[in-house]
Amino acid sequence: MAALPLALSAFLAVLAVGAVGHALSIAVRRRRRELAVLRALGLTRRQSRHVIITQASLLAVIGLIFGIPLGIALGRTLWHAAANMTPLAYNPPWAQLALLLIVPLALVAANLLAAWPARRAARLRTAQILRTE
Repeated sequence: MAALPLALSAFLAVLAVGAVGHALSIAVRRRRRELAVLRALGLTRRQSRHVIITQASLLAVIGLIFGIPLGIALGRTLWHAAANMTPLAYNPPWAQLALLLIVPLALVAANLLAAWPARRAARLRTAQILRTE
């Protein structure tokens, strides 16, 4: 039973990484016209990379702002319910190290995931995209 919360948190972390990567990839694909217009107005390749990196960072920060308090509250409630169903003593865990590491790890992971979509955004062919409109 002690490994159950760790396995669940690892599974949810993998889901979160996949969701952030997918969201960033789709954002570049769907917003390529807007990026092309910005590039035509003077946005450089470097700045278009920063647009995607900023989006990834904001996505991670907003996820952390809502996810940490909700995760602590929901996790304690569900673990207390699971401990009451079995003959276990409920001892609420407090993982300070995990809480300290989650913020920088989430930001680094989001920015690493943004590298490929940011590269795609920087390599957009502005004239070709605007001609198809």
